[in-house]
Amino acid sequence: MLQYGGVNRLLPFLLLAPLSAAAQRLEDLPAAAGALFDGSRRQAAPPAVSPAARAADAPLSLSDLARALGRDPAAVDELLDLLVAKTGSLGSALDTPALRARIKEALSRADPSVLDRFPTLTPAQAGAAASLYASRQGMTPEPARPEELALTLPGAPLDPPKDLYLKPIGRGLLYGDETLFGAGAPWGDSRAVAEALNHLSANDPSAPAGFILDAGARRAGVGAWLDSLLSAGHVIEIDDVRLYANFGDLRLEAGGARRDVATPTLIDTGIVLPSGRRLVSPVAHSELDIRVRGPRVNASLAFYYGIDGRAAFRAKDTTNQGWVGGRVARSWSGKDAAALLERAAWVSRELAAKAKAFGLAMGGYGPLGDCNDAHAFITGSVPFGMLREPRYYAGDSELDRLSRSLPHDLIDAPDPRRVWDSRPFERAEDVPMAAAREALLELGTTLKQAPGPQFP
Repeated sequence: MLQYGGVNRLLPFLLLAPLSAAAQRLEDLPAAAGALFDGSRRQAAPPAVSPAARAADAPLSLSDLARALGRDPAAVDELLDLLVAKTGSLGSALDTPALRARIKEALSRADPSVLDRFPTLTPAQAGAAASLYASRQGMTPEPARPEELALTLPGAPLDPPKDLYLKPIGRGLLYGDETLFGAGAPWGDSRAVAEALNHLSANDPSAPAGFILDAGARRAGVGAWLDSLLSAGHVIEIDDVRLYANFGDLRLEAGGARRDVATPTLIDTGIVLPSGRRLVSPVAHSELDIRVRGPRVNASLAFYYGIDGRAAFRAKDTTNQGWVGGRVARSWSGKDAAALLERAAWVSRELAAKAKAFGLAMGGYGPLGDCNDAHAFITGSVPFGMLREPRYYAGDSELDRLSRSLPHDLIDAPDPRRVWDSRPFERAEDVPMAAAREALLELGTTLKQAPGPQFP
């Protein structure tokens, strides 16, 4: 769920999510239009802050963006089209006159009581939105897979092309990720290593059908290849990283400067804090950030289950917007890191097989879970929220048994410590969104004061 590298496919899901705020099931989604702003009725509106009063590098909120663009009625209409009409494969099904009027009014007033709590979903609603979006995308095609893949490493430091993944969408708005630049950026090697690991991940260990050729040897498994790199003097390091999911990937460019636009999707956890405040938190994203360094192979990768339907290794070639954070929860190195990546390959293979067996669209993303479910399968940690549906894990495979041992956020209220442990900033004070920051600060204080708290 996040600032994914490659061509960004996440905006349609963000735009679908606001329209599903009253939906508990797939069939409920069309009835959601009348309850878009439920989150704003639960607590007082945050104070409006002028963009000029913010730090130069602080993210714009959606109300800031509406304020910046709203001087021109045509700009409001265009922003409305961006937020409502372009809802992925739902098309205009939920683009009703009443809904457009309500959102247009909020945008024209740049109303933070609506826009800065937009959207607020329960885990069940988020799961329904993800599943519906996935169901309309069709099956994920299986890529062509040669029997042998020769690992070709450019070796020389190489940056990805500037703004490779950014797309202008009018009125100074840009959509997508900024590319990662820096001395010695190992972009070429990273792409080659990610391709090799994904090639090997698809192998059934008992009957491998794909091999890589590297340093004169033929390798059939992720573990065996990584062990060979360790033996050759390479270092493998992994960080378990927490972020806020960036489904919007919006930036506003004016006067030669770019400002990030914070587009969190908010989850109502169902937990009520001692003050009476509901614990509403931006959707969290979990991933493995991987570094391979050595005499021959140098690569920076990430592994996660994304809305492209793939639990896969990916070249790290984009930057994160500052508001998403990036807290490292724990780390591995050496043989422990290699073993963890072998397990990631197993999870990738199992999820792909399950999606195929059940005929699930888009690699099963949604019904089989999200980034946090796959992360839990790999690491044993349990970030909030996990969206998999139990009915797809009712068998007796190792993955099915593992799934039944982990929390189901579509069914049960989470342990408050899981929400705290999923935070992407070490210090809650550093969360840039005011309402999320205040809720997280109260949660942290409560957990410190009363181990094992029972919330009202």
